[in-house]
Amino acid sequence: MTENQGIMTTPSRLLALTLALIAMVAFVSTGCSSSSPHPAALPGTTAATTSPAGSAPATSAPAPPTTTPPVACAPPRPHPSGQSSESFTFQGISRTFQLYVPPTYAGTKKVPVVFDFHGFGSNATQQMVYGNFKPEADSNGFLIVAPDGQVPANRHFNLSGERGLQNDVEMVGALLDHVEGLLCVDARRVYATGMSDGGAMTSFLACKMSDRFAAFGAVAVIISCGGSRPVSIVAFSGTADPIVPFNGGNVSCCGGAHLNAAPEEMARWAAHDHCDTNFRDVRLSSEVRRRTWSGCDRGSAVVFYIIDGGGHTWPGSIPIARLGKTTDQIDASATIWQFFRSHPLTQT
Repeated sequence: MTENQGIMTTPSRLLALTLALIAMVAFVSTGCSSSSPHPAALPGTTAATTSPAGSAPATSAPAPPTTTPPVACAPPRPHPSGQSSESFTFQGISRTFQLYVPPTYAGTKKVPVVFDFHGFGSNATQQMVYGNFKPEADSNGFLIVAPDGQVPANRHFNLSGERGLQNDVEMVGALLDHVEGLLCVDARRVYATGMSDGGAMTSFLACKMSDRFAAFGAVAVIISCGGSRPVSIVAFSGTADPIVPFNGGNVSCCGGAHLNAAPEEMARWAAHDHCDTNFRDVRLSSEVRRRTWSGCDRGSAVVFYIIDGGGHTWPGSIPIARLGKTTDQIDASATIWQFFRSHPLTQT
């Protein structure tokens, strides 16, 4: 499976996630980006290619996912498998997070870790269900860390210097230090992803901490803000998002911030990576288009999945009608992981 293939959902995974969602029914009442679970993986099929005038010709498929030989941990850092509620102290305040350790983890070999950030008004427990990287973690042996936003801010991540709140980019750096001390983490394979407010958090980490995070996956909110290194980023956005306008405008909740058009933000990431100006669009299914840029610096990649008619939702997850359409034609979590595993941290 190459990094640019879409991965579709399967009924068995959808059923499992539905049951998980029923067990967490309280989360449906949360704010801007509500949560729910997601499904599994079949290769997407490539349909007709459509490109704007002057767009780049088709290029060959990228290299297969990078496999890194496991590196031993000394001393070993064992930890029970499964999901647990954890906390650590940051600047004198207890910050909480969910941790998932796959059954294969022994604490003797360094493993990847995926940070998964929830949306405004949601929480880490809900995002563990909605984003649901557990099937990928079990199959590929990586850890999942889902931080909670700040309680005084309606479970929101502070990215803009809001008064009275901690700097959440700094918090994430401290949390990564904590996790690396607790578990056997491969520092070359640390990744960030998130939904809505969590997509903004992911974007800011791409700008501020690309020396520690290897690749990024933003869902429903995409922000370009530069940085000192090429950035590998994959993103998903729905053209009919009722919360964050696909073509730019004011967000319809959570303070009403103005955000630029999602395609513009991804083009800026491509420019940041010095990719070719022209992009290539491929229709993977009736609802999913994949946009890619070629020639990016130092093996970086910029990949944009456009969900035609899609809402403010996590592709492949349980539908939440008030947030718009949720496509089942691609599984964001499985697709994001395939992208991540192809992009370990590069040397400067």
